[in-house]
Amino acid sequence: FITNDAQEQREQFILVNSTKPLPKSLIYELLPYTETRLTNALQKKRFPARLLDELNYRDDSKLNGMIKTATNPDGIIKDNSILKFIENSITEGALYRFRDPETGEGDVENMLELMGNFWRAVADVFPSSWGLDPRKSRLMHGAGITAMGHVMDAISDRYHSERQVDITSYDEFRNDLEMLSPFCKWSNGYWNFGSERKVKWNELQNISKDINLLTHFLLYKYRVEVWR
Repeated sequence: FITNDAQEQREQFILVNSTKPLPKSLIYELLPYTETRLTNALQKKRFPARLLDELNYRDDSKLNGMIKTATNPDGIIKDNSILKFIENSITEGALYRFRDPETGEGDVENMLELMGNFWRAVADVFPSSWGLDPRKSRLMHGAGITAMGHVMDAISDRYHSERQVDITSYDEFRNDLEMLSPFCKWSNGYWNFGSERKVKWNELQNISKDINLLTHFLLYKYRVEVWR
């Protein structure tokens, strides 16, 4: 396929290969740099993929270089975990406030500022679990990323409800995460999920059952121990 337009090359590459077993990571990485109308499934991924790209390559991002993609194979967090985190928040979480209902996209800078504040706070509250291989820290694991995304939404909802704050600050995130931290066992010990059920930190898997269990536990502890 010959053209002088790099964008058209990307678009045709995606359209031709999207039905074949091409790595999804590569398609997701190309999405932000296309403008043509794609399939509905890919269309919904384009804006979240743009935010992922910004988080992974902005110099001031705490996730800079940490997201594993087709062109960044040394990253430690799977791109699909970050996409899921972003999509959940845009659909019904903190990022929804900055969403444009007409286009399904939104205010990129405000979204990045909020997520940037959150992940900086996470890194500072859990320094011994941050930046490790997911096999050594469930904070960097798909289950941890997804669950913490819901925690971000809950903290933002608290300050938005109490003070009408749109962009939760680093200090607000850090304050609440500090109070939540004693219940977190990202890289050692056992999660105490109640009813005499304890789960070793590295037994949590990136499956719906474990993700839901971890998410519900963290949200419950947040609302009971922090936001009460």
